[in-house]
Amino acid sequence: MNIKIFDSYNIRARLSVYTIIIAPIILTLYVLYEPIRSFTFSVVLIAIITSFSNYLFALQRYKQREKNHKNTAAEFLYIDDPHIDKKTKQRYYRKLSKIDKSFEVMNHPMDSEEFKQTCYSAVQWLRSNTRNSKLVQEENIMCGFYKNLISLKSVGIAFTIVAFFILIISSVPTTPLSFIQSKTNIILIFVDIGVILFWKFGVNEKIHSVLCEKYAYALLETLDTLPDRTNENKL
Repeated sequence: MNIKIFDSYNIRARLSVYTIIIAPIILTLYVLYEPIRSFTFSVVLIAIITSFSNYLFALQRYKQREKNHKNTAAEFLYIDDPHIDKKTKQRYYRKLSKIDKSFEVMNHPMDSEEFKQTCYSAVQWLRSNTRNSKLVQEENIMCGFYKNLISLKSVGIAFTIVAFFILIISSVPTTPLSFIQSKTNIILIFVDIGVILFWKFGVNEKIHSVLCEKYAYALLETLDTLPDRTNENKL
């Protein structure tokens, strides 16, 4: 029996984000409390963390419920978008018009709402039919990973602050001088500061935009490798 809890996307785009978020707390607990380092406790802790990860991403979806998600690949197909040159775009239009009858409006590109909706529909079709492309899958994972980082940025910062307070509370009633003289405490403080800086400056919309563009290019480039599949119901 083949038991597969997480696929590649879940591991790299979701579970890895969750690991980054809780890392400061787990690291602090492992360093400060020796019983936690036992194998048995570690197994239990991993099981709890894995289960709790579902809630974290449910929270992510709740936070994004009213956000208008940008479809970069569809926008690249707009007639006035500059990211793809005109000849390549015309080739994509011809290809899409042959793939499905509902995309025949691509034969007459224009700046209209109908054409833009067709672009969105075409990209949705591409996503459903290029799941086996390794390049598309890789770019999709990277884009999804970073999107999850951005959506859970505030949660990541909050968890890091909690890790810092765990360190402070565990040191009571230690004097401030002895606290500072502890190399372990100083290392953990610098780790927390580093993670805060990571969330503050390393997770931003600019990088996410670049990754989305990479994914859009990879997705649209598959049009040159797909066979024509004209709708059989076409008269």
